[in-house]
Amino acid sequence: MTNPSVREISSFLDTELKHADYTKDASLNGLQIESSASSVQKIGFAVDAGLSVAQSAIEQRCQLLVVHHGVLWGENAPITGPWARKLELFLSRGLSLYASHLPLDGHLVHGNAAQIALLLSLSDVSPCFEYGGAPIGVRGSLSSPQSIEQIAATLSSIEGALQPPLLLPFGQREIRSIGIATGAGTAVIPDCAALGIDLLITGEPKQAAYHMAKEYECSVLCIGHYASETFGIRALERVLAQRFNVQTVWISEPTGI
Repeated sequence: MTNPSVREISSFLDTELKHADYTKDASLNGLQIESSASSVQKIGFAVDAGLSVAQSAIEQRCQLLVVHHGVLWGENAPITGPWARKLELFLSRGLSLYASHLPLDGHLVHGNAAQIALLLSLSDVSPCFEYGGAPIGVRGSLSSPQSIEQIAATLSSIEGALQPPLLLPFGQREIRSIGIATGAGTAVIPDCAALGIDLLITGEPKQAAYHMAKEYECSVLCIGHYASETFGIRALERVLAQRFNVQTVWISEPTGI
């Protein structure tokens, strides 16, 4: 079996993750940097595309780095400073970069939220919290009620999780229904209240989340931005390893945020 090309892997991911549905995402989802490496033997996977992450991928002889947070957002920026050094590193060392942001939050199988729902053994999992006409999270139900503290304990062992996770216990104490919007997802607190969801699980809290949760009488559990978004990338690592028979490596660099 011949080694796949960067374009072959990118095309598969574009389709599998339904990138075309996420037209409002600030991220330029898909292949962001294409090096001259003709084939891929090893893929690195990480949450962020920081310079130190790219260096680690190169040290471990990767030809492709797949991340959740890429380097191209909104309007194109001048290629100067750290951005220029990063781009030079990718191109000079034969490392391509692929990013999937909101599509990897909302995917019902590989997504960050769906994978957390799987960890919690939620039932009746369905897409939730639309942005630009596409889902960015999920909702589901517990088989039996749990306290917020029990759920927090289950999630506290996740790589990079806040210690302890932040609890805003302003709604139900006994949790039956859960909404999950990873990253900085506290903006969906009003949606949880409108949908009758007992608990929102997200990553990074905004300052406004405290009063928003209190006023909407919604309980919120924040496990950390990084921690909440390791799941989708790890799922893609398993998928690509099986489909393309390539070597993979997880590049861990928790941010504490």
